[in-house]
Amino acid sequence: MAFVGRPKKAQQQFDTPEEMYLRGALPRTGDAVDSLWIHQGDVLRTYAETHQETRDIALELPTGTGKTLPGLLIAEWVRRKAAGPVLYATPTKQLARQVLMTANIEGVPARLLIGSHRHWTVSDQTDVEGGEAIAITTYSSIFNSSPKLPVPRLVVLDDAHAGEQFVGEHYSVTIRRNDSEDAYLHVLDALSPFLSGLQLQRLRGAPDPGAHHQVRLIVPAVDPDGPGRLDTALAELGEAYMYEFAMIRSALAACCVYLSYGGIQIRPMIPPTFQNGVFSGAGQRVYLSATLGAGGELERAFGRSDIVRMPLPTKTPPRSGTPAICLSRPRQRW
Repeated sequence: MAFVGRPKKAQQQFDTPEEMYLRGALPRTGDAVDSLWIHQGDVLRTYAETHQETRDIALELPTGTGKTLPGLLIAEWVRRKAAGPVLYATPTKQLARQVLMTANIEGVPARLLIGSHRHWTVSDQTDVEGGEAIAITTYSSIFNSSPKLPVPRLVVLDDAHAGEQFVGEHYSVTIRRNDSEDAYLHVLDALSPFLSGLQLQRLRGAPDPGAHHQVRLIVPAVDPDGPGRLDTALAELGEAYMYEFAMIRSALAACCVYLSYGGIQIRPMIPPTFQNGVFSGAGQRVYLSATLGAGGELERAFGRSDIVRMPLPTKTPPRSGTPAICLSRPRQRW
């Protein structure tokens, strides 16, 4: 269900998120940090001057050097432009709660939208839809078969270097033998043309110490009939695997199968995130990463063909202690 937000109040605009912070536009509490690190200011300035219209931009901020505050300031700066909802996503619920705590301390209006959408309050959803607050959410609330979040102007993806795990797990069907041996054997039958008689015997029989920990990679697409057999088998598993199967069914011909005695996992090499309206429909996607690999790791994890990397523009200051150089602003106490 879509919620129509209240008309958004006009708010003072700033040229950069850094300026918004330094001018005291946020009602920060006494527990807020004293200042920005110099590299955080550089990141905020470069983003505003060069990349605010880049559809996919990755910002490198190593662990311990402060990713959350710049991410929140970018999100709040964009929210104030009144161009649409803003989402801030983390891999886990625990991290989402930590980000919400930081947002509250730093004076960034935010609402926590995690877990089942049935537990979200109407007022929180309305505030996010209407641009009155940022949604702090999780990857799983975005990457599922029927996301209930609004299509955002901006989505900030924290800890994007962990994306392959936390995005990929939603685009896979995992059948654990201990949970349902019938389902395991049913899918194993569909994969039997890819296996020798001896391999099938060992997988169907009692646990074999020589095969128990082996994992085989099967690419169904090498057999013209392979994806069809697998599709039929997965469709017959029923409701228990319905949602997971729906996430990958259209990409089944591009999936790999990881087969062991203990389980079967089917997942595409690159997740079909283009089918996800919340993610693919976002005006901009900002990836906050502790490390920006150059081998296409982010692109593969998120299913995007081109992510612009903005490395840390200055030498990172020490990870603990008092910063030698910082950008200060008068402290507000509330």
